[in-house]
Amino acid sequence: MAKISITPPTVLLTSGQAETFQASGEDPVTWSINPQLGNLVPPPGQNKTTSITYVAPPVTSAQTIAIIASTGKDSGSATISLTPDAIAVLPAKVELKAGEGQQFTPIVAGDQVAAAPEAPTGLIWILSPPLGNMDEKKPGLYKAPPEITDTTTVTVTAANPRTGKQGVATVNLVAPPWTGLGVKLLGVFISLVFLLVFLIVLLWPPALPSPDLAKADRIEAEKTLEEKTTALEQAQTAVEKAQSDLNMAGAAEKGQAGPYATPQEQDAKAAVSAAKDRFERAKKAQEDANDELRNRRTDEQKVNSPDVETKLIIINREVDLLWLVLLGGALGSFLHIAQSYSDYIGNQTLKRRWATWYYFRPFVGAALALVVYATVRGGFMAITTGSSAKASELNPFGVVAVAALVGMFSKAATMKLGEVFNTLFKTPQADESKDKLVQAPQSASPPGGASPAGGAAKT
Repeated sequence: MAKISITPPTVLLTSGQAETFQASGEDPVTWSINPQLGNLVPPPGQNKTTSITYVAPPVTSAQTIAIIASTGKDSGSATISLTPDAIAVLPAKVELKAGEGQQFTPIVAGDQVAAAPEAPTGLIWILSPPLGNMDEKKPGLYKAPPEITDTTTVTVTAANPRTGKQGVATVNLVAPPWTGLGVKLLGVFISLVFLLVFLIVLLWPPALPSPDLAKADRIEAEKTLEEKTTALEQAQTAVEKAQSDLNMAGAAEKGQAGPYATPQEQDAKAAVSAAKDRFERAKKAQEDANDELRNRRTDEQKVNSPDVETKLIIINREVDLLWLVLLGGALGSFLHIAQSYSDYIGNQTLKRRWATWYYFRPFVGAALALVVYATVRGGFMAITTGSSAKASELNPFGVVAVAALVGMFSKAATMKLGEVFNTLFKTPQADESKDKLVQAPQSASPPGGASPAGGAAKT
């Protein structure tokens, strides 16, 4: 399908302004607009002409309309840009670094954009906030400040003092990445946080077995001691029998001459020696089993004890878990800030204003982990059986894992706590549309009766 060219191809209009479009060729064409905003003169159905006038409607926001000219074979279109302002500033948005410049072109509604008309005279350029400056010799030329400490948005306004009309463009001033001694100190702080947490974890006591496991070990030790005691009793019986045989052999051989014992007596003595050896081994095995049982009972008492002995001091087991939660939250926060710090350093986008966030993040993660742990142990948020278990029955690895995850994903943890709080302390929301104590004005009253409570009367 051939192309019909329309003049002007692009135009900028504001409320109530009009523009006449001309189609190429001498044959009449049918005109239409998409979407249906504004008016065509002549109107649709009566506009089979070579030219037509478009009248813009009241404009409250920027919009784009296509005006189409078509015949049975060919078609073409032009663009109408509607703006609520009588002046448009191009480009509408730009991003600049320190010391860079940008030439802005103001266009009065009704001018052809494609023709790039000269800037209207008598315009005043206004910066808000006053960062950078406008070149006095070249109207519309904006220059960014030589130093940008923080990313800021500047509004560039072209105003006509005679008509009161104005157009607006925005400049995004991009701050350079944070470099220097402060960045190195922040890296040292993050490393010290990790070393401190790691050192405290090294000084912490090893994880004790659960009470059920300690009890099973103690029962196994008691069973072993019972077996060793039985073996000892059997060995004692064998010794007594061998000694009795020796005595009988000696009595039978009394009166015989010679300095040497008879073979019968020698066999009895060997039996006594072997029985005594078995007795000694059984007695040693019993003592070892007794010591093992004593150790198992001591371990079980430690597990079930409300106190735990660290390498430094003896503290309560609940306090021990609280410290583990704090350390786990700080460790999770360290993982978060270490990854963020390395990413932003690598991308050269680290900003100075985020330094406070990095410094306080480990403390926030530790405190938030403590709040979540207290919520779980208090029974407000049933994630595990921790709310009904004793401190000695909790797995310290699971506690540290949850605390570390809370420190890493504090936003998700905060949202979950918010859900718990809203569930516990939910209150009916007040009607924000109107004051219920004030009745709406009544235009008519029903005969012989009052109006419905809290609203206007039915007509």
